[in-house]
Amino acid sequence: MTQSHPTRLLTTRVRTGVALGLTAFDFAITILHWGHTKSGWLFTAVPLGFVPHTWLLIVNVLLYGYVCWLGFWFIRGTAGLERLFMVGWFAGFLLSPLKMLRPQWVVAIKHIDAFGLAVALLAALSLLLKPSELADSGSTTDAT
Repeated sequence: MTQSHPTRLLTTRVRTGVALGLTAFDFAITILHWGHTKSGWLFTAVPLGFVPHTWLLIVNVLLYGYVCWLGFWFIRGTAGLERLFMVGWFAGFLLSPLKMLRPQWVVAIKHIDAFGLAVALLAALSLLLKPSELADSGSTTDAT
């Protein structure tokens, strides 16, 4: 099934403003924790003595796979500045398992994550400052 129109996620100024705020917050946290090099997955820091480590690994892999699937569909379903916003958000997260596999890549992945968030921040700001297309869609003028 071919999609004729891309999905619009940031359709209103409120949604775009919230996305801009969350992106700015995450970008600030990324910059403030620049020296922090501990890498781990979601449940590795949780002290669950009754759960075997293999189950934690399976849960981590399944959650990572699910987020990769979501990232693929969000990026594929959007266009223009919204696609840049989605790519910026998912870039650092999708590369995060490489920190565990190659510890020497931690700094490079942090740079990619910060750059992706900066791109997402600028894309959200650009969408927020762009004239609203929703106001134009309410008018029904015919060009006859």
